Amino acid sequence: MALALFAGAAVPAFAVAQADYSSPAVVPPTDAYVGGTVESGELELLRWRIGTDTERTLWVHFAEPPDRRPTFWDETVRALDTWNAVRGLPLVFRRTEHPAAADVKFRWIQRFDANQAGTTDWETDGEGWLTSAVVTLATEHAEGTSMSDEFLRLVALHELGHVVGLPHSEDPSDVMHPGNRNQKLSDRDVRSATQLYEKLDPDRVRGP
Repeated sequence: MALALFAGAAVPAFAVAQADYSSPAVVPPTDAYVGGTVESGELELLRWRIGTDTERTLWVHFAEPPDRRPTFWDETVRALDTWNAVRGLPLVFRRTEHPAAADVKFRWIQRFDANQAGTTDWETDGEGWLTSAVVTLATEHAEGTSMSDEFLRLVALHELGHVVGLPHSEDPSDVMHPGNRNQKLSDRDVRSATQLYEKLDPDRVRGP
């Protein structure tokens, strides 16, 4: 089952700005899959503003789990820990119990109309910086069978890559492949995530 970037009908009404990686949506294998530079104007990817600090905390809120599956978010929490372990990535995911304080919100849906397991939707400010993200994960496959814990972790790892700002990769060994089957981030996933923020213009990173 392919993982999808957009939710279609499931897109929240407030997600007024979303990343569009359709050109290209999938990047061929190289050392990394974010390519280009800010200076050359080729890098058109969404990123979080880091500011003058060395890292940015992204506060994460989880909706109440499904009644029949109280441990539904456990694998997503493990996926958060995996991304938090990436050295050189200036983003740290931390949980909050307060929805209003969250930068990233996780919610669930029974199943999508399309053949997909998860979606990520963004809001940006007027300068193109990410300001919030909503991740929606399905509890069931399209045919009605329950998502296994293992599969949920695959989906959560992939969608968190989109939260970071990564596009799809066409290499099946990468977590960011649309049909991810990897429980661990590849070297290319890690290089792409860190490179995405290394390539920021220093003046732009600091902001006004």
